[in-house]
Amino acid sequence: MSAAPGSSKSDFEPDDRWVPANRRWFGLDKATFLPAAVVAAIAVLMAVILPAIDDRIGYDDNVVAGDILELSGGVTFVPSVGWGITSGVRDNVGTPATGYPRDAAVEDGGVAFSVRTGPFTGDSEALLEQIKDTNDALGSDFRITEDPVAIRTDDGTEGVIARFSNPQVDGVIAAFSVDGLGIQVVGTAPLDYDESDAEELAAMIASINVRTEGET
Repeated sequence: MSAAPGSSKSDFEPDDRWVPANRRWFGLDKATFLPAAVVAAIAVLMAVILPAIDDRIGYDDNVVAGDILELSGGVTFVPSVGWGITSGVRDNVGTPATGYPRDAAVEDGGVAFSVRTGPFTGDSEALLEQIKDTNDALGSDFRITEDPVAIRTDDGTEGVIARFSNPQVDGVIAAFSVDGLGIQVVGTAPLDYDESDAEELAAMIASINVRTEGET
């Protein structure tokens, strides 16, 4: 059929979305393959490769034998060798200009241990109850699953400890109150943690020491 009078267009004129046969593969435009491949590669990188690399990269600051972390109030503990220090100050570097921090934390894969200090005038049981009430008020899904029991560290500091959990992790939370100073200790591990993980967490809790005035 010839073109209409006064028009140079043929009877068939594809729209802008039409792709010639030599540019199609299984019905898809070959030009879209590269962008799609890039997007897929980025998705794999973010979901698989980067987490795997992260699991294999050591922490910037690892615990070595003899390390002791110190917090405000003269509280110290001995972190497990090889764990990564994510916050806190060693006691042998000299007192920081702003004083020792209130928090210190170490990690080893999915296992974590943290200590926090602050003013508190009640006893250890009251501190643990306050921590529980604060978590509940914030809508935390951590729940204390056992009644707290008495605990004593290697230096004789007495407190209480209880187990807690959520659908992803298991853990313990300990509370100590010494001369107007409250100490909160939290250890967490995946639900499939090894016995060695629990032993290291227990050893770090037992190592907590509250230095008295004038003690070095």
